[in-house]
Amino acid sequence: MKNKHRITHPSSGKQFRSPLRHLVLSTVLTGFPCVLAAPAMAETAPNANVNHHAQIPEEFRSAPQTQSPRVSKPNPWSSSLLPPLESRPENYAQPQTLILTKQQSNPALLHQGPWGIFNSNTGAASGWGTVGYYAISRWAEDWSNLRDKKNRIDFMDPLKYIPLNNSGSIYLTFSGNFRQHNFYDQRAGFGQTKKDPAYRNNFRWNVGADLHLGEHVRLYGELMSGQAGGTNYYGYNNGRWRSKLDAQQAFVEIKGHLLNANMGVMVGRMTFLDAPAYFTAGSVYPTIPYSWNGVRVYSFWKNFRVDFFDLTMTNWTLNNVPFRDQVGYRTRLFGAYTSYAAPSFTFLGRKSQIFVDTYYLGFLLASAQIAQQKGVLNGSTRRDTPGMRIWGNAGPLEFSVGGSWQGGYFNEANHGPSRSVSAYSFNAQASWRFAKWWGRPAIGIQADDISGGDYTKGRNSSWGSYMSPFVPSAYYLDMSTYLGNQNLIDVGPILTMSPTPNTTLLAKVPVVWRNSTNDAVYSNPTAPYGLRPHGGYTATLPQASFTWRATRHITFSIDGEYIFAGKSMIKAGASSGAYVQSNLELTF
Repeated sequence: MKNKHRITHPSSGKQFRSPLRHLVLSTVLTGFPCVLAAPAMAETAPNANVNHHAQIPEEFRSAPQTQSPRVSKPNPWSSSLLPPLESRPENYAQPQTLILTKQQSNPALLHQGPWGIFNSNTGAASGWGTVGYYAISRWAEDWSNLRDKKNRIDFMDPLKYIPLNNSGSIYLTFSGNFRQHNFYDQRAGFGQTKKDPAYRNNFRWNVGADLHLGEHVRLYGELMSGQAGGTNYYGYNNGRWRSKLDAQQAFVEIKGHLLNANMGVMVGRMTFLDAPAYFTAGSVYPTIPYSWNGVRVYSFWKNFRVDFFDLTMTNWTLNNVPFRDQVGYRTRLFGAYTSYAAPSFTFLGRKSQIFVDTYYLGFLLASAQIAQQKGVLNGSTRRDTPGMRIWGNAGPLEFSVGGSWQGGYFNEANHGPSRSVSAYSFNAQASWRFAKWWGRPAIGIQADDISGGDYTKGRNSSWGSYMSPFVPSAYYLDMSTYLGNQNLIDVGPILTMSPTPNTTLLAKVPVVWRNSTNDAVYSNPTAPYGLRPHGGYTATLPQASFTWRATRHITFSIDGEYIFAGKSMIKAGASSGAYVQSNLELTF
């Protein structure tokens, strides 16, 4: 017991005392979470006794070893020990297979759960968002491999696995993130905001605690706070831009092995990302991302998984008072998501893996709008969205192809008529990976066809405009978020590459038209602009994002885009303009 809290340095082998109470007190008193806070989210925490190296798909493993490799003199600035850059939530929108290098498949650098083949693509197939060294949802990380002190390679590791009993089956993991966005908008929103130029900035910090009570029970909680400001700014009109400290996530998970599957149920407040990135990506731009309240039930078999959920969106208050966020009942998301991992194969000398996803996504919005020739109709809507997505890689070809139909109804406010809904969305990306070229570039094309409505028809007619109200990834179509995934057709080239081991570049040039010229142009996610142009061509949007991961704790990125509005848009009152954004993240 005397040496219970001693830690062995990975290179020297020397031990030093690190009492748990001193560790926790020093963390709280020094305010460390405010400095290195993290994008908290998801580990459906696996059994601490699982051999996680065995869970890594064979093609991702390094050579078999009887013991975890010892890393000598870890250098925090060394690119050889960096986690994959693809764990950034922005890159989650891209379909490329995120194959791990042998160095990255070191169990000291991966913190994935026991999800087998669904840990492919840096965990993007698991339904938790990407999970590598860190995860989009921090509760998706599994740090139990730090029980083996040889896996401790980072000065923050003492906070990632704190055993609370002799066997280590009860343990605590802390996480944290600080994130700052800076925005420059020239003629924001096609010039419709009337703020030119606008300089906006926001920041948030969050801290999470993940308590594992043995193999079957886990409690997760996360506090988050954020503020927004700037010069000549706009848009801070809801509680997700400015929020005092509040509970962003708080849930209990009960899990186990049943019917040859890893099963679990999660009840409480949580993030949700088990949907295509063109439907939702958690909404990372407002200071506070989405959180949901309800229940989620999941099962993982060897080649098949299923996820059932019934959730209501958190109601963020506008009075900016601590601990006032409430369980909301005006927005509900429910449904099921399944994924089948087809047998892996080799094509053109490269390991290949394809996933076939089917889903039903239903949602209720107590407040919704339908565009009219002048103004909008207010009301409420229900949407039922069955769909399918096939994605993965066949050799160097990396692709994602999906389609969905959307039914339901729109009820006009003030006892107005009820209208049926019939809409669709088709989404595709395909790239060819040149693995032997400098930067391993993937060069391809993206195309989408998302239906619109017709406001020339009567108020009792069916409405045909597809909705994605939960903020699709900004990096899927339009980094500025001036355009939403509604009533549009787009096509354009796309490039992703890694110029160096710790940098990535995304570039694309979508050309956008309206699907229906009798429906509005929409911002992300669903608000219609007041513009009513006559032509179909909307804009061309050349854009690029460059990311530098300086250390595993520090990430910087800069994004740029120019919006070339079409002639009919300009005649209707739109403007062209530039958009620039920088992001700084500090994570532990």
